Amino acid sequence: MSQHDNDTTATAPPSTLSISSRTLQTLDPCVILMKQIISQHASKWENDPQGIFSLAQGVVHWRPPNSAYEALSRAVQENMEPQNISNSGGTSYGMDGAIGGGDGRLIHTYCPDEGYPPLLTALKDKLQTENGLQNPHVMVTSGANQAYVNCVLTLLDERDEMGNISKCVVFEPYYFNHVMAVQSTRGGGLCGGNAAASAAATDAKSVEGLLVGPTTEGVPDLAWLRSQLEDHKYGNDDAGNAIRMVTLVNPGNPTGVSLPHAFLEEITQLTKEYGVWLVMDNTYEHFDVEKKNKLSDEEKDNDTFACFDEEHVINIFSFSKGFAMAGFRVGYIALSSKNGETGRGTNAYEEMLKIQDTIAICTSRISQMAALGALQAGREWVYEQVKTLGTGRAAILEAMSSLEEIIGGNGAMYLMGKLPDGVDDQEFASLLVEHYGVAVIPGSFCGLPGWIRVCYSNLPPEDCKIAASRLKKGILELAATK
Repeated sequence: MSQHDNDTTATAPPSTLSISSRTLQTLDPCVILMKQIISQHASKWENDPQGIFSLAQGVVHWRPPNSAYEALSRAVQENMEPQNISNSGGTSYGMDGAIGGGDGRLIHTYCPDEGYPPLLTALKDKLQTENGLQNPHVMVTSGANQAYVNCVLTLLDERDEMGNISKCVVFEPYYFNHVMAVQSTRGGGLCGGNAAASAAATDAKSVEGLLVGPTTEGVPDLAWLRSQLEDHKYGNDDAGNAIRMVTLVNPGNPTGVSLPHAFLEEITQLTKEYGVWLVMDNTYEHFDVEKKNKLSDEEKDNDTFACFDEEHVINIFSFSKGFAMAGFRVGYIALSSKNGETGRGTNAYEEMLKIQDTIAICTSRISQMAALGALQAGREWVYEQVKTLGTGRAAILEAMSSLEEIIGGNGAMYLMGKLPDGVDDQEFASLLVEHYGVAVIPGSFCGLPGWIRVCYSNLPPEDCKIAASRLKKGILELAATK
């Protein structure tokens, strides 16, 4: 022990060791909060055969396809083969990471920032045949959340060329991680509350970096959006707009609402008219339960999910939900290549590579190999898994039937319900775990205090029915106390 270690008069750390106001004003991560509450009450339920059921985090009950694990197994096996190990004990590999014999020997290395080349090739083919995007620029990210952060950091300024704070639009109820991305990088502590009722949530001057728009039964208000786009124009139509990007999740998280194709077309044209980016989060593309995103009834028989191949549209996708690969952390972004080197999509892609290199450099190579294997299972494999959700969806709908208002159920994996007036959603969620052994997400974290978000894909059908019975009992008894 040094003399300094024994010195009780050593100067205390300065009080100026501060945390950024952006971070302090960012929403607390509600999934972590619910896991902590579950852990806090786990001992109370340890003698129950089922324990506590979680209907909180948006995960699926199935496992990734076998083809994903087979790809992993091949890669690891090739990495262990003697001929792939150099005499010095290191690994012999090329710089380009091209697929071929012995590709497994590369699993410990970086791959190109934009992604593992064989996966990029497969994704471009998928995007063309299943999503209608022609030869887009593709960037693989560590999940769809990182993809969105890439967009925020690439597209938003603190102050733009006109000296104004550039804005991002989200619609309420919103996906909490989208709001957290903007808050933590651009600020926005006043975001929240009901957009239709809270002046603070809709006043552009009081919310730095964020504009929160209202919805009706989970459908964004395009009249509100048009008015905001008009209000934030700089002079003439060619001068630009303080609103830089509009965010839309479809099918919706947390709403559980799948938006019609005509609506998607309208918002695409509206954002194009005003020259702002439209960031479409298609994480739940496989969960368009009622096939709303179709051009016609005749198209409902095909297995595509139409996206808009426009220069101003950035599409985000994920392997976490349909392919059940949440822990592998693989998402991807598709940006338009229209107008070649001078295109706005091309420019955004090239600039976004700076963000990619700063945050992740690249997504784990072995995760990308697994994702490539998963793609081989095909869209039909995912749809077969999604069909198993019908039982749980029906059970949760019935459990929530006593609530005044319910939205969702025709897209993604969520339902939202309005609690009786006077019921605090966060307190309700905590009591639900403690006394009824089931967890949900409080609506406050999505901008809707007094509501709850319930995920019906977490559990196999029979378990989901048990969780639904607990939820129903909790709603009837806890709500009755108010």
